[in-house]
Amino acid sequence: MSPPEPVRVLLADDDALVRELAGAMLESSGFEVQAVPSGDAAIGACALRMPEIILLDVHMPDGDGYETCASIRSLPGGDRVPIIMVTGLDDSSSIDRAYELGATDFVVKPINWPLLAHRLRYVLRGARTLEALRQREAHIHRLAYFDVLTDLPNREWLGEYLSQALAEAGREGHTIALLYVDLDQFKRINDTLGHSTGDALLRQVALRLTEALQAVSASGSGTLRAQLTRVGGDEFVIVMTGNPTLEDAQRAAELVRSALGPALQQGSYQLVVTPSVGIALYPEHGEDLQTLLKNADGAMYEAKASGRNRHQVYTSALAGKAMRRLALEMELRRALEQSQLEVYYQPKYGARTLEVLGAEALLRWFHPERGLVPTGDFIAVAEETGLIGEVDRWVLERVCRDLTAWRAAVLEPVSIAVNVSGRDFMHPESILRICDTVDRARLPAHLFELELTEGVLMRDAEGGRRSLLALKELGFGIAVDDFGTGYSSLSYLKRFPLDTLKIDRSFVGDLPADADDAAIVRSIIALGHNLDLNIVAEGVATEAQLRFLQSEGCDAVQGFLLSAAVPAADFATLLSPAGPARANELAPSPELKKYSA
Repeated sequence: MSPPEPVRVLLADDDALVRELAGAMLESSGFEVQAVPSGDAAIGACALRMPEIILLDVHMPDGDGYETCASIRSLPGGDRVPIIMVTGLDDSSSIDRAYELGATDFVVKPINWPLLAHRLRYVLRGARTLEALRQREAHIHRLAYFDVLTDLPNREWLGEYLSQALAEAGREGHTIALLYVDLDQFKRINDTLGHSTGDALLRQVALRLTEALQAVSASGSGTLRAQLTRVGGDEFVIVMTGNPTLEDAQRAAELVRSALGPALQQGSYQLVVTPSVGIALYPEHGEDLQTLLKNADGAMYEAKASGRNRHQVYTSALAGKAMRRLALEMELRRALEQSQLEVYYQPKYGARTLEVLGAEALLRWFHPERGLVPTGDFIAVAEETGLIGEVDRWVLERVCRDLTAWRAAVLEPVSIAVNVSGRDFMHPESILRICDTVDRARLPAHLFELELTEGVLMRDAEGGRRSLLALKELGFGIAVDDFGTGYSSLSYLKRFPLDTLKIDRSFVGDLPADADDAAIVRSIIALGHNLDLNIVAEGVATEAQLRFLQSEGCDAVQGFLLSAAVPAADFATLLSPAGPARANELAPSPELKKYSA
């Protein structure tokens, strides 16, 4: 191990004898000494290389010790170096002045030179202890105010910075723009490729956004400044100061989108991450920190709801929409607790035989005041808020309960199709939850057909394939719902272990008159049969539609021509040997009659 570097001492004294005696004594004690004859020379030496400790004579030509001390303190690194002032004056005013200018210690001549080395070491040890404390405080400060992953300022820092910026903008009559950035569907990257890959991508995103925002000043009036922060997960907030306009904020949002346009390379993967951006301006959209953040966040959610990879400026209409969404979320939670939800069954018939083959489980919410709540409205809220997993679990448990009751009544067992949320599908725990629910009900997996849309499968084709293979191995049937309205990627479709394709009702509604729809439906049926899949047509409402589908070899149909969705008790009647062939021939139950409109 090499010996430690000697401590570097700068000695400034106009007395050549003092420089010689003090320098020799300090060098013999292991110090490295640089001796200079004036204050100006001391400042120049510090500017070139800052020493570890400084001895300054108070009375020197070309800058006395007081002036020299103040000048050194203003140099880079000069605020932390220990400075000992040496003088023959021991009056309190001289000592006080030295300390006011930043001296660390004060030594009065005549000096016991052999003891000076001990004095320097004592002062230096204290300075190093202080420096260690400063470094520790700086480290704690960084942990408290900066994100460890990306090294960007965090939510705590944002709160203090934005509070100061708002106060200054209020005094000067300036605006501030807040951009709330959320990465679209980033969670699926963590879920499918792991958190280490997700973390690496977040670091790349932070770098790209930082570089992109450097162009904000160039694109504006020259006074603009954009500060990027990471407030958690895949969410970033940009604070624009310098009196930005709405157009400045929108340009910044487009810079963010452009920066994330090219694919991000991570290992062998090329991944595209798109942003949804919400914009709120001070004072137009809020005059305090919490209101601005809330409104920018609300605008971001609206950007997501409008299709993602875009920006949305806050409006008062969005506030009302957000409040309605919050109210609906709270009411949905109560609905789960208070049994306001019900599962209805849309019967599925053989296209030629018109026998009941099974049913699709559909969720209905009978609100005590609103009546029947549109399914699309509350399912969207459930997916946004993370309630969808709880809703899916409730539906599957209710289907298991009904299947168990029908089996106990010795009714013909049929397959029930259950919709699976795209938000949860790629999660291993979601698959385990499905299996556990069915196992606890002691029901065979082949009685369940899990329905997913094309879009869900194509978000991560390989991950979707793995999940489907696991479910197929366990005995579940797999169906693709709304086929033809999404990606229709045949190169991937043939790799999925599917059982059923469901033709979307948008292609069935104008059959057989619309030649284009007829050609599409004919092609889907042929494609499905070539892949050994069953084909189900949704939304069959007329005899002409049914005859066309029968002539083209469609396997099964569902729609209002044969039956609307019905409560569990009515569907059980259909399964009974003495029951009617069609649900339309049933005497409607009070619930069905009340909500059939």
